[in-house]
Amino acid sequence: MQTIISGFTVFIFSFVGWVVALGALAFAKDWPRFLFVALHYALNVLLFGVLFGVYFRYVHHFSPFATMAIAMVSLFWIEFVFWRFLYHGPFWFLNFVDWMVPAFIVVSTVYFTGIFFGPK
Repeated sequence: MQTIISGFTVFIFSFVGWVVALGALAFAKDWPRFLFVALHYALNVLLFGVLFGVYFRYVHHFSPFATMAIAMVSLFWIEFVFWRFLYHGPFWFLNFVDWMVPAFIVVSTVYFTGIFFGPK
C-alpha cells in the first residue's frame, strides 16, 4: 500500500508541473515561435526541477530512475486523457519539437534532480 501511495505522490507532482506548464503555454500561445519553444523548454526544466527537488528533498520514496519512470508514465497518461477526451482544437503542436523534446527534457530533469537531491 505504501508503494501505491508513493507512486500517487509522484503522479501528483507530475500533474502539478503539467498543469502549470499548460497554463503558461496557453498564455504564450501567440508568442513568436522561437520564444514559445524557448519558454516551453525552460519552463519544463524550471518547473520539474523545482517540483522534484522538493520531492527528493522532503518526500523521497523511490530511486531517481524509478521516480523518473513513474513521472513519465504519469505524464503520458495525463496527456493521453487530456488530448483524447478534453481538448477539442487543432493538433499542430504534436510534433517532435513540441512534444518529444520536452518529454526528454522532463525525463532528464527529474532524473538528474534525483541524482543531485536524492539519497547520497
